Amino acid sequence: MIYTIVPVRNEENSIESTLKMLLKTKTDKVLILLNGSTDNTLNKLSKICSDKIELICFNKPLGLDVPRAIGAYFAYKEKASAFIFVDGDMKGDISSNINDIIIDISKNKVDMALTNCYPHLYRNNNLSKVLLAFRKQFNIELGIFNKIGYAIPSHGPHGISKKLLETVGFKSIAVPPISLALAVKNGLNIKISTEIPNYKLGSNIKDEFHAKQIAKTIIGDCIEALSIYRGEKARRGFNDTVFLGYHKNRRFDILEFIINAELKN
Repeated sequence: MIYTIVPVRNEENSIESTLKMLLKTKTDKVLILLNGSTDNTLNKLSKICSDKIELICFNKPLGLDVPRAIGAYFAYKEKASAFIFVDGDMKGDISSNINDIIIDISKNKVDMALTNCYPHLYRNNNLSKVLLAFRKQFNIELGIFNKIGYAIPSHGPHGISKKLLETVGFKSIAVPPISLALAVKNGLNIKISTEIPNYKLGSNIKDEFHAKQIAKTIIGDCIEALSIYRGEKARRGFNDTVFLGYHKNRRFDILEFIINAELKN
């Protein structure tokens, strides 16, 4: 069973296009994690009729990447064997790329199938230069830069196997670089499965503040993941700067509550 997990928050202008695109793929189920939406997203979702679509609603925001982990948990309970992650604002025509990821996870024994979003590297501002530098150093230290370049599971659609999920745990999915670091540490099969230039994802353009917060989050995630990979105490600081970004809004407590509550039943 192939599950595509789609975190959604205030995506009324893109969710219909995203789901129509996903329904053209080889996925068996599309699991939507609607969290903290205050716009018309739920109404838009109700207009799309398909027995492939499943919906889980949370009244409050879960924070960046936590919906992925919660979605993976519920999909795992439903005996999913492949887990594909696509953001709710990815409305570009990327169905064939999603299929590339699905095929590698479900048929080719790939444990983490990533997207190369930088087939042509443009560093048009200082923020992207810094972020890409950290991503490069992260993958160099993991020993996989020559294999996957700048790719990390924080950026672009990607997929993981059941084997990877059972190896790295649900919480690592909520901090994507940690899942990559643990996958490398455990000798799992990681591959670039498809190529989508960033602009073709169709993601909504947000403001400068959001871009900076995302960059700080991913940089901090990479630092934390490397500290765990090295067997050190988890940290998010580099040269006296602590990179938090949206990390402080991640609701790990809700993820842990759901898993613990289910285990007791």
